[in-house]
Amino acid sequence: MTIAGLAKKILPASAYESIVRKKKARERSRLGRLPKLSESRFTEIVTGDLRLQNGDVVFVHSSLDQLNLDFPFYRILTLLRNVIGPEGTMLFPTYPNHRISSYEYLLQGKVFDLRRTPSYAGLLTEFARRQPTALRSLHPTKSVCAIGPLAEDLTNSHQASRYPYDAVSPFYKLTEHHGKIIGLGVWTSRLSFAYCVDDALKDNFPVPVYHQRVFAVPCIDYAGQTQIVETYVHNMSVIDTHEGPNFFRTHVSPDVCEDLTIEGMRFFRADARRLFDDLMELARRGITVYPRSVYRK
Repeated sequence: MTIAGLAKKILPASAYESIVRKKKARERSRLGRLPKLSESRFTEIVTGDLRLQNGDVVFVHSSLDQLNLDFPFYRILTLLRNVIGPEGTMLFPTYPNHRISSYEYLLQGKVFDLRRTPSYAGLLTEFARRQPTALRSLHPTKSVCAIGPLAEDLTNSHQASRYPYDAVSPFYKLTEHHGKIIGLGVWTSRLSFAYCVDDALKDNFPVPVYHQRVFAVPCIDYAGQTQIVETYVHNMSVIDTHEGPNFFRTHVSPDVCEDLTIEGMRFFRADARRLFDDLMELARRGITVYPRSVYRK
């Protein structure tokens, strides 16, 4: 378990929130002293360090608060499009839960509306969701939006499995399209693609990552029709123990997945197909991103 996860578990909520606020204030101060990223420098990072190129399918994780940009944040979509070209496709997480777990969110009994439910996975993701050509997957907790010629293929079947990172999900489909995953202002602690291995192995995965309850959630599709989507949701007392960046540094080649610090800011890159294969092989040997303390008895 990370230090942050341990603190959240053992401290009173008010004390933990106070620590988080102070940490964010220090981080804002640190970022403010860094050189600002120009559009040209951002593009250099995307093409050089993150290895994006024309025609790529790329899943983008982001935290704009952790980037010291010298241009409006919404220009990121244009800059990425300039790199991957008209044949490339961008994907963004558009999760609807805000400061609560997916389990707590679904307990509230809300209806997920594909067209109107906002994304709380960061400002860039909500901006992407609102693009006229964006298509969003019909999933009540792990929805993904995509922009580009493969958008429909990547998002059209997410609702077909109770497992949100299963083979019908946009996450897994990255492997079929030789996709790449990048982090802008974040490290691999945000790499949700890793859960594809959990869902590929299901009951054979050594860690029980889900609550046992299956939620049947009303979801409104693009036609305005209500579909009932069944899903499992993560047990955060297990998920919060994952080892994240330390695990990837120890067990995965940097050519496959690597955290980067560039000009004082966090980034990461990953090759979806190769990473999935490596994580599957590790899981079959009983090695996962989770500590042994949460493995099945």
